[in-house]
Amino acid sequence: MTTKMRVFTGTVSADWIDYNGHMNDACYVVVFSKAIDEFMMRIGLDETFRTEQQVSIYTLQSMVHYLKEVSEGEPLQIDVQLLESDSKKLRVFFTMRQGDTGVELAAMESLLLHMDMASHRAAPFLPRTQAQVDEIQQAHTNLPFPALAGRGIALRRPAAR
Repeated sequence: MTTKMRVFTGTVSADWIDYNGHMNDACYVVVFSKAIDEFMMRIGLDETFRTEQQVSIYTLQSMVHYLKEVSEGEPLQIDVQLLESDSKKLRVFFTMRQGDTGVELAAMESLLLHMDMASHRAAPFLPRTQAQVDEIQQAHTNLPFPALAGRGIALRRPAAR
């Protein structure tokens, strides 16, 4: 697996469309959240494991980039790249593309934290999960770093005279 991982495929539903006639900004995040859920499954954090082991993932921070308008019925696909990881945290980058053309529509970078739900505190990944994370991290290490990763929000100002 030396490519990004597909974590969502679907279409834009009518209830995601806003008063401007395209997908509401909050609905992009809903779709990205579904992609996070699928990524959790891929590292072994399915509902049964989370319940039995009393662990989960919390989102600490996200940055969304809205690149193109998205219309009702439009096919979507989201891929994820694991940028960085340690024993408790994952820095992931999601790319939303138009399902037929592959045109990039949006991107979201998130910092995720592994939690012990019994203590409600951050906790190291359990060995099985850490093995999955390490495998993905190794596979994604040589992928090109996304141009939008790490970008903050700023107004561009003219140079001082």
